[in-house]
Amino acid sequence: MRIQVQCRHGGDPRTFLVGGRRLEVIRVLERAAENSLRRFRVRVFDGREFVLRHDLHTDDWRLASVRARQR
Repeated sequence: MRIQVQCRHGGDPRTFLVGGRRLEVIRVLERAAENSLRRFRVRVFDGREFVLRHDLHTDDWRLASVRARQR
């Protein structure tokens, strides 16, 4: 799913839009890069985790997966 992302200085995601809702990233849990693709596993305020992928060539952001909050 294609998404809109606002980044911090340095390129880490700060907020992103999913289903018309703006979600604030409270923590970047993991970063990975391979060629022109970057992947971020992030946590939002309600505890859910999202994997966001960024294509550096096209500047296209995509939502790769969502994990329910941990109990």
